[in-house]
Amino acid sequence: MLSTERIRVPLGSHSKAGLLRELVRLAIGNADESVVTGIFDAVEAREAQVSTALGGGLAVPHGRTDLVPEVCLAAGIVRDVPDYIALDDSPVQVAFLVLTPSVASAQHVKLLSRIARLMHNPESREALLASSSPADFMHVIHSSEASS
Repeated sequence: MLSTERIRVPLGSHSKAGLLRELVRLAIGNADESVVTGIFDAVEAREAQVSTALGGGLAVPHGRTDLVPEVCLAAGIVRDVPDYIALDDSPVQVAFLVLTPSVASAQHVKLLSRIARLMHNPESREALLASSSPADFMHVIHSSEASS
């Protein structure tokens, strides 16, 4: 579900809102601005409930919205976003955006679990942070999933 076209190393935004919007654009491509805004609003509404900065440098912003017809993912390395800090006071360094239509609840939870498992492995987390390209980032994911 994640491809190199949906990964940016590093992401270019320097604020939490900018980063979330950048990830939405990355996930859905050249969608109409009203669709981008609607999806961004769904992600922001979820973020307002509780931060998706999970600690250990990981953030998994996500949203359920019928503005996406199927599961959409985007990811990247985060640099210099001082207002996206986890409860453990660690800055976000890796972000995975997960967008799902409302009917895909089970798939949504499975994806969040797979991402958490990947980032829980210290070697995988360090390898992601050392990625210098989207291809490197994808290689880490494939290698990590193959070994689990």
